[in-house]
Amino acid sequence: MLQGERLADEADVGAKNTEEHLMDALARQRDALVPHEEPDEDAQGNRYCLDCADIIPPERIQAVQAVRCVRCAAKRERFNKLTQGRGGAGRVMNDEGNDGGK
Repeated sequence: MLQGERLADEADVGAKNTEEHLMDALARQRDALVPHEEPDEDAQGNRYCLDCADIIPPERIQAVQAVRCVRCAAKRERFNKLTQGRGGAGRVMNDEGNDGGK
């Protein structure tokens, strides 16, 4: 095999790896938009926040298929940003509402 062909093959492999990485990232982002929890709805079609049990406005449900009210969703997002990248016992302690011994 000529050196030029080998470089082209390596470039093809790199391009394929980059494409697969981007496709995985897009799939994760798309998956994050879909609720993974079943909504709490009554017979009249009202949807209730899974955290505080307040009724979620229909406009919010139509926009993002929400299972939480704006206040609880924002609180959860802030918590997730604070704990992102933490693992092990520190993560478990924080998930239980403790400060992880800090």
